Amino acid sequence: MGHNLLKLPELIEIVDRVKYLLRSASVVSASNIPLLDQLFKDPKNIELLCNSTLFQWARRVTSPKTDSVKGCRSSSCGQLQRRRDQGDTKTGASEQGSHFDLENYLVDDDGDNSLDLQESAAPNAELHCLYGVPIQYLPRSSTKSYHHNLRANKGVKLHPFARSRVYDLRQHTQWSVWGPFDSDGCQDVDWEKIESLMIILWHNVQAFANRYSAYALPLVPPWDKPFHGVTPYSLQLPPRASKIERPLSLSVESRDPYGVTGVWVRIVCFLDYRELFTFNFSEDQPTVSEPRPPIDTEEAIRFIVIKMEATRIEQPGEDDGKALPVVHFKGTSTSAMPPVDPNANSRIRGTVRLTPQGEVRWTSFSVFHGEERWRSEGVQIGGVQSARGVVGFWFDKDFDPYGPAGPTCFWKVSNDPEEESFNMEAM
Repeated sequence: MGHNLLKLPELIEIVDRVKYLLRSASVVSASNIPLLDQLFKDPKNIELLCNSTLFQWARRVTSPKTDSVKGCRSSSCGQLQRRRDQGDTKTGASEQGSHFDLENYLVDDDGDNSLDLQESAAPNAELHCLYGVPIQYLPRSSTKSYHHNLRANKGVKLHPFARSRVYDLRQHTQWSVWGPFDSDGCQDVDWEKIESLMIILWHNVQAFANRYSAYALPLVPPWDKPFHGVTPYSLQLPPRASKIERPLSLSVESRDPYGVTGVWVRIVCFLDYRELFTFNFSEDQPTVSEPRPPIDTEEAIRFIVIKMEATRIEQPGEDDGKALPVVHFKGTSTSAMPPVDPNANSRIRGTVRLTPQGEVRWTSFSVFHGEERWRSEGVQIGGVQSARGVVGFWFDKDFDPYGPAGPTCFWKVSNDPEEESFNMEAM
């Protein structure tokens, strides 16, 4: 395919070392993020972000040598974890210094050290998600060179492939709780789902910004700087100026480790339901092992302001990570763009908790006239109180196999939900 490949253990080591540098960025070295940013300005290293099954699928479809499309399914996280558990890596995220040369791990695709592309897909997708600027075009490549420009409108568009993945209702099962998780019931994050969600959300935001430039700045999620906001506690906002003084010992907010209370901006995207139904249930359907075709159908996008407060804290349950408690919240959801949308104006309630693997899982319900209607499941990229925010799926609260469902994300913009002057221009 004309691009450099890695052995799986070495790829996993790179991902682990990047995660170590991000975790220690605010503790050990403030230069870690600029270091990673500089490393990934090298086109050879950018290649490491472009080998998930989404990229493989796009290459296969658009290759002049390819006459048909075969399925490249995701959900290789479980296989990857088993390989890790069996010690199939040279080293983990060790503390052997923050400088490492990614180029040392690159090998030619005609050598003996190429890896199984399917197994490499999950760590490649995770690295892309941590990088954080969703790549929108399939980079052009040749046998010995690699050319890439994140902002150049050149190459094959990736959003039709990401859209196909995101709106394929086959991926939603009780075992994945209809969220960005593997279908194994273990709540392992499926980074290939997250990758597709980020690509399509970023595409839709950019399309909106180009169409309505006056509203672009306050509505864009913080995904424009590589590796920024993907570390725990990277969210830095002015403290809440509460009008009511409450004893700290009684304040749920003061005991909430996730920083729930405040104002959040949410994006929801969706296909026209007729398009969604035809895409998933028309007569001409692919086999189970094949993806649905890429689609270029325009989606609707909604921007919503959520004001929420932490209301209750309880101990983690049997299926939760034990390091932090479960926090319940409630609040209001109001349409920001378009200004009037009855489907966006609702009450909201939900929970934040850790998965067994330590990821931050958000569950929310939109409540209309006292009745739950929509549910969402998402993961906070970067961990507790990360600035990057939450990415996931919204769907019918009864898990209707016929939908609707779609992508959503939200990020925090203020610690004070009582801020009356808050509006889109103030974001």
